[in-house]
Amino acid sequence: MNIAVCVKQVPDTASQLIISGDNKSIDESGIKYEINPFDEYALEEALRLKDKDETIKITIISLGPERVKQSLTKTLAMGADEAIHIETNEVIDDCINIATIIANEIKKNQYDLILFGKKSVDQDNNQVGIMIGEINKISCISNCSEFKIEGKKIIANREVEGIVEVFESELPAIITHEKGRNELRYPSLKDLMAAKKKPINTIKVETNIDKRSELLKLEYPEKREEGVIIGEDKSSVTELIRILKEEKKII
Repeated sequence: MNIAVCVKQVPDTASQLIISGDNKSIDESGIKYEINPFDEYALEEALRLKDKDETIKITIISLGPERVKQSLTKTLAMGADEAIHIETNEVIDDCINIATIIANEIKKNQYDLILFGKKSVDQDNNQVGIMIGEINKISCISNCSEFKIEGKKIIANREVEGIVEVFESELPAIITHEKGRNELRYPSLKDLMAAKKKPINTIKVETNIDKRSELLKLEYPEKREEGVIIGEDKSSVTELIRILKEEKKII
């Protein structure tokens, strides 16, 4: 079985983001980049399949600038077999453009299973994996919490409010994965050093595909009003009700 896992490098969630002067990008100085957390869970699912069957081959695919190679090296240290870096120094903010570029790379090989995180934590779009399924005419099961392979079929669960939806599809198939229930593995220093010697297949691409959407502006969210402590015991209830009714007009 051949598995492709598509990962995106995103700013560390602890980083403080500053909007650049063009109001369309973030200032990358001082930003630490990591593998998108949802993509890490997708990779973990692939690695667990490989733990049970050593004949499985895992290929990591990532689109982005030179810095992406750092994350690809980490995936190789975790147990992936090979990595493909689709290199572009241009910031691509159009999801259909991103999906088309990655879909064209996926077409070059016969993958039985293509895994994505359900979304990236920077853009929060939840679109690229689903779009690639449409472009390449491959069944896609989105927002999957867990799945299992049975012969040439995949059975996947999606958790929604109060119930679990169960889907079945023939392979090849695309899964966009939730955070999942399995604990993530982390590479050892020895594995990281060894992975640095493994080659990464770099492919330069043109990004002049027609855009279907355009990022107009980035803005900071409105600051919340500072909280007010009315009191610390039940004697404060009367004053709280008065404020909600007379000042805030909530009740």
